[in-house]
Amino acid sequence: MRPPALSERIIERLPDMTRQLALSARFIVDHPDSVVISSMREIAGRVGVAPATLLRLARLLGYQDWSDFREVYVEHFRSSPPHYADKADALSKRRGTADLVEEVAQAQLAALQHSATMNPADDVAAAAQILSRASRIFVAAFMSCRAPGLAFTYICRLFRSNVTLLGADGTSLVADLADLQPEDAVLSINFVPYSRDIHLVADAIARSRASLVSIADSRATPLSGHAQSVLLFAPQSPSFFPSITGAVALVESLAAAMLARAGKSAASRVRSIEKALYSSGSYAEG
Repeated sequence: MRPPALSERIIERLPDMTRQLALSARFIVDHPDSVVISSMREIAGRVGVAPATLLRLARLLGYQDWSDFREVYVEHFRSSPPHYADKADALSKRRGTADLVEEVAQAQLAALQHSATMNPADDVAAAAQILSRASRIFVAAFMSCRAPGLAFTYICRLFRSNVTLLGADGTSLVADLADLQPEDAVLSINFVPYSRDIHLVADAIARSRASLVSIADSRATPLSGHAQSVLLFAPQSPSFFPSITGAVALVESLAAAMLARAGKSAASRVRSIEKALYSSGSYAEG
């Protein structure tokens, strides 16, 4: 049985469930990714029930134990979406690229629309407020998410100096995270498959009680339980590699909202840095 069919079965059985079983069932229907990426104990903690409640739910639905129940979601996760290599192989067998280029362009437009629809202006503004009031901002963006993380760091450093990309050249991720303080904030950017470093970030957030803004492909990432704000983007693409278009759009929106909140002093810093870039010859004459 695949997760959509299992969700239908869960919904059908809801009227017969106790309150705690129903709470657990609704969480799983709304957050199927969490069954794959979180332990039974972690899910129980998020729902506010005992781990034994999840075991009872699994057995109520016809599974021997939680592992059997979880395997339904794990198997679905393995088969969808396909691995990069599989998609690359399929692309290499296509004849011509004109249609493919058009498909990629349409997917990017859809990703931008998705980001706009899923993240109302008030949500972006709230995330910008969390980051703006932090003493320091640390950007957690690894592997393919490095690009939007770099973009956010570069843009924000034009109007505030205390923005750091975690694990950058010449630094240690573990050392950077050990320095997190309650008055700091972390901006994380992630999509499936998640970098293992995401767990180091989660542990550091829990220890330090720093604020967290999460930009992700799901509300059920290993960081979601620690986040004060979650902004969503869609990485789906006809290409062999997921798209970061939506994530880039979100970090640019966040940076713009942060500058608007920062006021005249931040604008003066931008003007000063821009002048220095021209004076130093960093910008070529057009």
